[in-house]
Formats: sequence, C-alpha cells, structure tokens
Amino acid sequence: MEAWTLGLVECAVAGGIGLFIGLEREHSDRSDRSDHNEVASDHSEDHLGVRSFAILSLFGWVCALLGDHMPWLPPAGMVVTGGLVLAHYLRVGDKDLGLTTEIAAAATFALGMLVHHRRDLAVAVGLVITLLLLAKPWFRRTIPRLRRIELSATLQLVIVLAVVLPLLPAEARDPWGVLSPRKIGLFIVLIAGISYAGYVLHRLLGASRGVVLAGLVGGLVSSTAVTAAMAQQSRTDPLMLIPGQIATFLANAVMFARVLVVASLINPDVARVLVVPLGLMGAVTLAGAGWKYLALRDADRGAPQDREPAAMANPFALVPALKWGVLLSAVLIASAVAQRHFGDRGLYITAAASGLTDVDAVTLAVSHQSKEGLVAAAVASLAITIAVVTNTLVKGGMALFMGRTGFGRPIALVFALAITVGVGTAVALQLQ
Repeated sequence: MEAWTLGLVECAVAGGIGLFIGLEREHSDRSDRSDHNEVASDHSEDHLGVRSFAILSLFGWVCALLGDHMPWLPPAGMVVTGGLVLAHYLRVGDKDLGLTTEIAAAATFALGMLVHHRRDLAVAVGLVITLLLLAKPWFRRTIPRLRRIELSATLQLVIVLAVVLPLLPAEARDPWGVLSPRKIGLFIVLIAGISYAGYVLHRLLGASRGVVLAGLVGGLVSSTAVTAAMAQQSRTDPLMLIPGQIATFLANAVMFARVLVVASLINPDVARVLVVPLGLMGAVTLAGAGWKYLALRDADRGAPQDREPAAMANPFALVPALKWGVLLSAVLIASAVAQRHFGDRGLYITAAASGLTDVDAVTLAVSHQSKEGLVAAAVASLAITIAVVTNTLVKGGMALFMGRTGFGRPIALVFALAITVGVGTAVALQLQ
C-alpha cells in the first residue's frame, strides 16, 4: 500500500510539473503569435501545449519507474523524446520564435524522470524553469540596457563568491589566532558586494529608492561595510554623496535595532536595559537619514533633468575593498592583544577593542555570560553600549576621512549627537 501511495504522489507531482511548464509555454506561444499578427487558434494544434508537456513529464516518470528493473528504458525514452522534439521543430519550427519551447519540452521529460529519484529537487528545478520562462519580458527589457562593464562585474562577483571564498581556510593561523582568511575575505567581498548592490539598485530604482534598500539590507549584515562602501562610492560619483549619506544613516539605524534583537533573544534582561539608550541612538540616526532625504529631494528638484551619473570604472570594486581588509586585520590584532593583556577583568576594554570592527560578537558573548550569571545584566549592557559607541566612532571616522569632501562631516555630527544622547541616557539610568 505504501508503494502505491508513493507512486500516486510521484505521478501527481510529475503531472503537475508538466502542467505548470505547459501552461506558461502555451500562453507564451499564443502571445508571440498575436505579436506577429497571426491567429492563435490556427496554430493551436501545431505547438506544444499543456497536454503535451504533462504527458512528456509523465512519460519521463514512467521511464524512470520502470528503469529500476529495465535500465535500458530511461536512455531509450530520452532518445524517443529527443526525436519527437526534433521532428516537431522541423515540422512547425519558427525561426522567429526560437527553440525555447522545444528545450523546455526536453527538460520536462528529464524532470519527470527526476521525480522518481529526487522529488523535492524536481519540484524546485521545475519552479525555476517556469520562473525563467515567465521572466522573458523582463529579460527583453533589461538586457538591452546592460553595459558590458556591468556584466563583467557580475561575473567577477560570482567567481569570488563561488570559487575564491570556499577555497580560503576558515581557521586562523596567525600567532594571535584572529586572522581567519575566510572571515577577512568575506568582509572584503561584503564591502565590494554592497557597492555592487548599491550600483544596481541605483541604476534600476534611481538614487532615492536605491539607497534606501541598499542601506536597509546592508545594515542587516554589516553597517561598517555599508559605511565603507558608501564612502568609496562618494569619491567615484559626486551624485552619490547625499544618497550615500542616507544609506549610511539607515544601515546604522538598523544596526542599533539588530543589537537589541540579538540581546533580547539571548537575555531579555540585558535588552531591557539597552532598549532606551540604543533606541534613542537609532532615532537620532533615523532623523539624520530624514534630514539628508529632504536635502536629496531639494537637490533633485533644482538639478537639470538630463544630468547623468558619473560612470563607475567597475561596479564590483575589489581593490578599494582590499584596503579595508588590511585595516580589519590590523584592528583584529589590536583587539586580540588588548584582550590577552587585560584578561577577563578588562571586559569593558575588551568590548571597546572588539567594537572597533564588530558589535555582534560582543553582544552575543556578554549576553550569554549574563544569562549564565557570570556578569550582571547592567555590566553586560554597559559593555555592549561601549562596543556600540566605539563602533559608531570608527564609522564616523571612516566617513570623515575616507569619503569625499562634504560626505563625512554630517555623518560625524549626527553620530556624535547619537552617542551623546545614548551615553547620557545610559548614565542617567545607571544613577537611578
């Protein structure tokens, strides 16, 4: 009975995959015929449709099922399917419409076979194929707008992510045990990747909407990387000065919220102490983003309508990001030396040193220590606050000294105000 049930499920899945792909292909073929001023009904029997694709998928499943006892059957089925598809193309093939339907038919047969061996994978691949087929209008609109440098940058990003990063060793081999090649490589790629994402969003959505997404999404990963990337972009493109400031403010506002979420998941007592000072710091930073957004809107109103953004040499700028990798390595070594020298008694100094590059590690560590009763919640919250303040100071310095003239000063002023408000509130709460 279980075998019958499994067979019926596989049959339904195989038929469903064929139906999904067939529905898209039949609708697309009719639309293409209409675009060519031909009557769709006159060709309804000439082109592969819903029934054909469903039958092909079921045929593939049957070949795979019987192939458990007859190994020759799946290859024979593939030959038969290939011959049918080729014969169909030679009979009714239209050079203007291409080979997409015939290729999709062959893939549908293969997916039907895959259902018998890896049903979940077959469903996933079937959905991806259907989405690719549905995306035809988007590809037609987007590809003519692409520049060669953008294609090259995308290829570089994929190579670094898929080939280079996995080859880097994860363990640290330096005397201090802190310089993990993969961690540093990930940080470098993160900075370059955020620059790339900001460029793409800027091209697709314009400066105002693009930087909002770049800042919000980047802040979920690393506000430091966003600050570094935006400072670099402000140097290469003058029109990215104000949008880069907005992205920096938004990313740092997200950072404050991220710290609160992490602390609350580990030890809610620590989060309750932090919520007011960090919440106020986030509010000040968001106010800075609103201030710069109003400035950007006024600048857009007074700017010529035909202005063009400065051309970027490469959206995936890896060489500038390597400089930040060197800086990160130096800070990690300094942090390790400080921690070894002061030991556990220097929790605040260690938090300040660690906050030079990252606040998540400090938040996780001291929140866990507080949960285990090793340190008081007030001590843990103060250590996290010190790390956040140190990290904010570092990012203010990045914006001030690494960005274009006029980029860093507003960011540094807003960050200074946020630190003053946050630290003042934290001290006031401690004195109560």
